[in-house]
Amino acid sequence: MTGAQGSIPLCVPRDRAKQAAGAGARWDRVQRCFFWDTGIADIAENAPVLAFLPFRFRPDRRPPYVRPWMVPQSLWGWNLRAVLHREDWDRIRRDAYRRAGYRCRICGGIGPAHPVEADEGWAYDDTRFVQVLRGVIALCPDCHAVRHWGRSMATGKEQHVLRWLAWINGWTPAQARACADEAMALWHWRSGHTGWTCDIGWVEKVFGVQPVADAMVRAAATQQGLVALARQSRDGEMR
Repeated sequence: MTGAQGSIPLCVPRDRAKQAAGAGARWDRVQRCFFWDTGIADIAENAPVLAFLPFRFRPDRRPPYVRPWMVPQSLWGWNLRAVLHREDWDRIRRDAYRRAGYRCRICGGIGPAHPVEADEGWAYDDTRFVQVLRGVIALCPDCHAVRHWGRSMATGKEQHVLRWLAWINGWTPAQARACADEAMALWHWRSGHTGWTCDIGWVEKVFGVQPVADAMVRAAATQQGLVALARQSRDGEMR
């Protein structure tokens, strides 16, 4: 959400505070956040403030700024929390929070209970059936719920998340629903293939960490829990 008088909250790491102030950002002591007050239409392509603007406000980006992006069912459980040592995952997620200034990289907002959550960005090679990790970013709980659309439906958050999806992208409710339906259709197609593999080379290269020895066992256990949750949700809808 924007701040007072249409101000835009910025994603400024603490070690770049002087750069943000030098670019014209305003520090709010109450919210402990930098804000941009002067509009975005005339920001130059190489302006320093571009690096701090949430994606939703960047003049060089267009919607969708966030959309559902669901993991094929055979790869449920293959997340960094499950396959890395706890201290390694904590270091990676906290680095994402720090780089975003503890603000959502999509909208600049924060959550009511905790500011942000770590979201793993996956790309999909639909020819070789490989899921490739591209990075980890900080998202507010609502933007994160859009990304994990399947879980949001299973936990009864569908309508709230659809409204958020529409608001973030400047869409009508019908456009948000169409986007969610397209994502679900793509998920069904991808889940119809069981030969998917998972490439987390990014985190190994950037952070120098390796999966735990029992990574496959952990991932399988996590997958079983997620499948049970999805089955419970479907059974509840049929009653």
